[in-house]
Amino acid sequence: MATFQLLLLGLCVTTFLVTEGAPPGFTPAQWFNEQHVQYPKTRAPSDNVYCNNEMRRVNQHLSRCKDINSFLHYPLNDVIMVCFQPNINCTHTQRNVTRTNCHNSTITVPITRCEWIPRTRPCRYRGRPKQAYFIVACDPPRAADRSRSTLLPVHLDKA
Repeated sequence: MATFQLLLLGLCVTTFLVTEGAPPGFTPAQWFNEQHVQYPKTRAPSDNVYCNNEMRRVNQHLSRCKDINSFLHYPLNDVIMVCFQPNINCTHTQRNVTRTNCHNSTITVPITRCEWIPRTRPCRYRGRPKQAYFIVACDPPRAADRSRSTLLPVHLDKA
Protein backbone atom coordinates (compact mmCIF):
# COMPACT_ATOMS: atom_id res chain seq x y z
CA MET A 1 0.00 0.00 0.00
CA ALA A 2 2.84 2.43 0.82
CA THR A 3 4.27 1.96 -2.69
CA PHE A 4 0.92 2.88 -4.22
CA GLN A 5 0.69 6.01 -2.04
CA LEU A 6 4.21 7.07 -3.04
CA LEU A 7 3.36 6.47 -6.69
CA LEU A 8 0.20 8.53 -6.32
CA LEU A 9 2.11 11.35 -4.58
CA GLY A 10 4.70 11.31 -7.35
CA LEU A 11 1.94 11.49 -9.95
CA CYS A 12 0.34 14.46 -8.16
CA VAL A 13 3.66 16.32 -7.93
CA THR A 14 4.43 15.58 -11.58
CA THR A 15 0.96 16.72 -12.64
CA PHE A 16 1.42 19.93 -10.64
CA LEU A 17 4.78 20.63 -12.26
CA VAL A 18 3.52 19.87 -15.77
CA THR A 19 0.37 21.97 -15.48
CA GLU A 20 2.12 24.78 -13.62
CA GLY A 21 3.43 26.22 -16.86
CA ALA A 22 5.93 28.67 -15.38
CA PRO A 23 9.60 27.91 -16.04
CA PRO A 24 12.05 27.69 -13.12
CA GLY A 25 12.60 31.03 -11.41
CA PHE A 26 9.12 32.41 -12.20
CA THR A 27 5.87 32.34 -10.29
CA PRO A 28 2.80 31.91 -12.53
CA ALA A 29 2.07 35.65 -12.21
CA GLN A 30 5.66 36.63 -13.05
CA TRP A 31 5.62 34.31 -16.05
CA PHE A 32 2.31 35.80 -17.23
CA ASN A 33 3.85 39.26 -17.07
CA GLU A 34 7.02 38.12 -18.86
CA GLN A 35 5.22 36.51 -21.78
CA HIS A 36 2.06 38.61 -22.15
CA VAL A 37 2.45 42.18 -20.90
CA GLN A 38 4.48 44.78 -22.71
CA TYR A 39 3.60 48.36 -22.10
CA PRO A 40 4.52 50.50 -23.80
CA LYS A 41 5.10 48.42 -26.91
CA THR A 42 8.74 48.18 -27.97
CA ARG A 43 9.35 49.97 -31.25
CA ALA A 44 10.18 47.82 -34.25
CA PRO A 45 10.12 48.40 -38.02
CA SER A 46 7.26 45.89 -38.42
CA ASP A 47 5.05 43.61 -36.34
CA ASN A 48 6.97 40.60 -37.70
CA VAL A 49 10.27 42.04 -36.42
CA TYR A 50 8.58 42.94 -33.13
CA CYS A 51 7.36 39.34 -32.68
CA ASN A 52 10.71 37.83 -33.64
CA ASN A 53 12.48 40.01 -31.06
CA GLU A 54 10.00 39.51 -28.24
CA MET A 55 9.45 35.81 -28.82
CA ARG A 56 13.22 35.21 -28.73
CA ARG A 57 13.07 36.49 -25.13
CA VAL A 58 10.06 34.28 -24.25
CA ASN A 59 11.38 31.17 -26.00
CA GLN A 60 14.74 31.28 -24.21
CA HIS A 61 12.87 30.06 -21.12
CA LEU A 62 11.06 27.29 -23.03
CA SER A 63 13.76 25.70 -25.21
CA ARG A 64 11.25 25.52 -28.06
CA CYS A 65 9.28 27.74 -30.43
CA LYS A 66 6.00 28.69 -28.77
CA ASP A 67 3.27 28.34 -31.41
CA ILE A 68 1.17 31.39 -30.55
CA ASN A 69 1.61 34.19 -28.06
CA SER A 70 -0.21 37.47 -27.54
CA PHE A 71 1.26 40.61 -26.01
CA LEU A 72 -1.05 43.04 -24.24
CA HIS A 73 0.09 46.64 -24.70
CA TYR A 74 -1.69 47.74 -21.58
CA PRO A 75 -0.30 48.70 -18.15
CA LEU A 76 0.19 45.75 -15.80
CA ASN A 77 -1.76 47.43 -13.00
CA ASP A 78 -4.73 47.79 -15.36
CA VAL A 79 -4.44 44.11 -16.37
CA ILE A 80 -4.44 43.21 -12.67
CA MET A 81 -7.64 45.23 -12.19
CA VAL A 82 -9.38 42.94 -14.71
CA CYS A 83 -9.00 40.18 -12.08
CA PHE A 84 -11.66 41.99 -10.06
CA GLN A 85 -14.30 41.82 -12.78
CA PRO A 86 -16.97 39.11 -12.29
CA ASN A 87 -15.78 35.51 -12.56
CA ILE A 88 -16.55 33.61 -15.76
CA ASN A 89 -15.73 30.13 -17.00
CA CYS A 90 -12.37 29.94 -18.71
CA THR A 91 -12.49 29.01 -22.39
CA HIS A 92 -9.50 26.68 -22.20
CA THR A 93 -9.80 23.62 -19.99
CA GLN A 94 -7.07 21.41 -18.57
CA ARG A 95 -7.78 17.71 -18.26
CA ASN A 96 -11.49 18.33 -18.92
CA VAL A 97 -11.78 20.54 -15.81
CA THR A 98 -13.59 23.83 -16.34
CA ARG A 99 -11.98 26.60 -14.32
CA THR A 100 -14.07 29.54 -13.15
CA ASN A 101 -11.28 31.95 -12.22
CA CYS A 102 -11.36 33.88 -15.50
CA HIS A 103 -12.28 37.52 -15.95
CA ASN A 104 -13.14 39.54 -19.06
CA SER A 105 -11.72 42.99 -19.76
CA THR A 106 -14.33 45.70 -20.07
CA ILE A 107 -12.50 47.61 -22.79
CA THR A 108 -10.55 46.69 -25.89
CA VAL A 109 -6.78 47.12 -25.73
CA PRO A 110 -3.96 47.01 -28.28
CA ILE A 111 -2.63 43.46 -28.68
CA THR A 112 0.03 41.93 -30.90
CA ARG A 113 -0.54 38.27 -31.74
CA CYS A 114 2.62 36.39 -32.70
CA GLU A 115 2.26 33.17 -34.71
CA TRP A 116 5.21 30.86 -35.25
CA ILE A 117 6.04 30.11 -38.88
CA PRO A 118 6.33 26.29 -38.62
CA ARG A 119 9.65 24.55 -39.08
CA THR A 120 11.69 27.77 -38.94
CA ARG A 121 14.91 27.71 -36.91
CA PRO A 122 15.69 29.98 -35.32
CA CYS A 123 12.05 30.54 -34.50
CA ARG A 124 10.44 33.11 -36.81
CA TYR A 125 7.07 34.76 -36.25
CA ARG A 126 4.34 36.56 -38.10
CA GLY A 127 2.90 39.46 -36.11
CA ARG A 128 -0.69 40.69 -36.28
CA PRO A 129 -1.80 43.79 -34.37
CA LYS A 130 -5.39 44.13 -33.20
CA GLN A 131 -7.61 45.93 -30.74
CA ALA A 132 -9.57 43.42 -28.66
CA TYR A 133 -11.03 42.37 -25.34
CA PHE A 134 -9.04 39.80 -23.39
CA ILE A 135 -9.75 37.18 -20.75
CA VAL A 136 -7.33 36.36 -17.94
CA ALA A 137 -7.31 33.65 -15.30
CA CYS A 138 -6.36 35.00 -11.88
CA ASP A 139 -5.08 33.37 -8.70
CA PRO A 140 -3.91 34.67 -5.32
CA PRO A 141 -0.27 35.84 -5.40
CA ARG A 142 2.57 33.74 -4.09
CA ALA A 143 5.04 35.13 -1.55
CA ALA A 144 7.66 35.67 -4.28
CA ASP A 145 5.24 37.96 -6.15
CA ARG A 146 5.50 40.55 -3.37
CA SER A 147 2.13 41.96 -4.38
CA ARG A 148 -0.45 43.81 -2.35
CA SER A 149 -3.17 42.63 -4.72
CA THR A 150 -5.31 39.70 -3.61
CA LEU A 151 -5.43 38.38 -7.21
CA LEU A 152 -2.91 38.38 -10.04
CA PRO A 153 -3.25 37.27 -13.67
CA VAL A 154 -1.62 33.89 -14.27
CA HIS A 155 -2.96 32.87 -17.69
CA LEU A 156 -4.10 34.68 -20.82
CA ASP A 157 -7.17 32.65 -21.66
CA LYS A 158 -8.26 34.55 -24.73
CA ALA A 159 -7.17 37.65 -26.60
